[in-house]
Amino acid sequence: MLPQGIILDEYSLTQAVNYFLTQPSFVFDTETIGEHRDQPQHAPVTWISLATEGVCIVVPMGHEKGEFSHLEKVPTAYMSGKKQGQLYNKTVKKYSKAPEQLDPATVFRILRPLFGSETIIKVGHDVLFDLVAISKYLGFVPPGPYADTKIMYWLLDENDRQGSWLKPMIERRLGFTYDTESIGACVESHPFSLVAYYSYCDSKMAWLCYNWLKDQIIGTDLETIYNLEMSVLSVMTGMRLAGVRIDTERLAEFRSELVEKLTEAEGRIYQSAGHKFNINANRQKSDVLFKEQGLKPWKLTTGGKKKKKAGLQLDLYDYSVDADVLASYPDNPVATALIDYSKINKILTTYVDAWLGNNGESPLIIDGYIHAGFQQYGTVTGRFSCRAPNLQNPPRPHTWLGKGIRSCFVAEPGGKLVVADYSQIELVILSHYIGEGKLYEAFMTGIDPHTMTAAMVLGKEPDEVTKVERQDLGKTLGFAVVYGAGIGKVASMAHLDVAGARRVLKTHEQMFPEIHDFKYNVIQYARSRKPVPYIKTILGRNRRIPELNSKSEEYRMGAERQMFNSLIQGGAGDLIKLAMVRLDAMLPPEAKIVLTVHDEIVVSCPEHMAQEVAKLMTEAMTGEGIQNLVRVPLKIDLHIVDRWDQAK
Repeated sequence: MLPQGIILDEYSLTQAVNYFLTQPSFVFDTETIGEHRDQPQHAPVTWISLATEGVCIVVPMGHEKGEFSHLEKVPTAYMSGKKQGQLYNKTVKKYSKAPEQLDPATVFRILRPLFGSETIIKVGHDVLFDLVAISKYLGFVPPGPYADTKIMYWLLDENDRQGSWLKPMIERRLGFTYDTESIGACVESHPFSLVAYYSYCDSKMAWLCYNWLKDQIIGTDLETIYNLEMSVLSVMTGMRLAGVRIDTERLAEFRSELVEKLTEAEGRIYQSAGHKFNINANRQKSDVLFKEQGLKPWKLTTGGKKKKKAGLQLDLYDYSVDADVLASYPDNPVATALIDYSKINKILTTYVDAWLGNNGESPLIIDGYIHAGFQQYGTVTGRFSCRAPNLQNPPRPHTWLGKGIRSCFVAEPGGKLVVADYSQIELVILSHYIGEGKLYEAFMTGIDPHTMTAAMVLGKEPDEVTKVERQDLGKTLGFAVVYGAGIGKVASMAHLDVAGARRVLKTHEQMFPEIHDFKYNVIQYARSRKPVPYIKTILGRNRRIPELNSKSEEYRMGAERQMFNSLIQGGAGDLIKLAMVRLDAMLPPEAKIVLTVHDEIVVSCPEHMAQEVAKLMTEAMTGEGIQNLVRVPLKIDLHIVDRWDQAK
């Protein structure tokens, strides 16, 4: 009889593995503990469960708590307050001793043939974490093929973010609920039997989900993009394990610079306003900006929009003071100082302090490296997201904040960073679809597209356009087209008033009618698709936006902007993922992809290999196998550097 449930001896585990080896696929899941439980390359694994057709097993490896025994009073010191240091009797739960368990070395020795198979599909729910977690015990990263139920669900419905979590998926599909205690957040604090049941359910339920989801993926028009995502998963595993080297001394130095600049920005705010106020209170900012400074509010808050829709009278506090609004007052010293303060504070708290582990938090830099959690399923368009920490949204590299944070990312001793960035990829995708007009001609004849845009709007020849005009008009209008930026945003970026912004947008529409016609046709075509409006990206990813048929003009217009942007951004996401898969297959073992940010790829390699890696990156990102997907030439900006900031 095959072993089922909890396994505590070598014989039973061997019998189970022998059966798993006869199956085409299996699900597995791990539980990690300790200070760095969210860092799978470091965290100890104390439970692993596996499920396949007819079998589900749970293998504990060092869980200390047995079963609840009794309550006991324990003398405990107050940690703070007036009674700090004094003792009180704290009621604590006492547990029996857990049963004897196999050690990780034994467990993974027996599991090694199963995870080493190159034909059996390894399935998980967010399987990247578990692949990395077990690799440190196996001595290798389990090879594909892989399957991931979270990615499957995301491809089937990118808008249902919560629905892609395992427990809500199971509850909705099967009406089964488990883990109301949030055991997975800290398995070591729960009794043995409860964790065993939780671990069992995770694998068993993921197995049921896999069999349901794969039938909706395999053999459909989503199969190609799913196969790409599974190839990307292998690249992500290598990135998570490699990590990126951080110069902690430079980071500490940059932190000091940020604190100093933050204090200066705060001082400028108060000096410009003429008094102190709560910088983080929107009502007080509204008073300063709109009453005292006399600025004209123009953007309603969510609450303000509801009041307007209900026909209620609006007041000053119904208007937003967000970043877009502040940016629309480039000549007001309070607004510009508030923008500076916000940008600096975000980098200080979200990046630097979080990485260093201030305020009692565990540092995210471990042994000189950041192992960021890049997620291929983190956005609705197909682009990457990133967590713990987020490396996807650093400030623009040409700003001092952007340069400062990037200067902390360094090559290995005796190594180099090879950095390649797609050149104007959004406009490349747009021109590919249009296939005509001045923007398309610019790419085909080697003229900078931002320069061409500015020239057409200004009525100049491209060689007469200045750098400022290229930036303020050309780049801004390209951004406006792709992202559907509003008048206020265009005005602030182009350093124009609202009337001037309207004029240049109108001129752009007259000079580039093919772009605006294409945009209209995309939206109309998407609106006609059933059962909900959607488009497909270059490699077949679906982007569904039901609000495109909304009766609300506000929702409908927002959906139109999202739909068009998704076509362009989704296509760019497809290409960067394909390029990474191609590059990963070409790189020698000594070279590792360590970062991807938007359209940029960063490889760490020994110095003597840098030129070879640069050639491989060029081929991977622009070679025939990827260039043939788009009609416009793919180009990259490539640099070999010691620090990331030197690439821009």
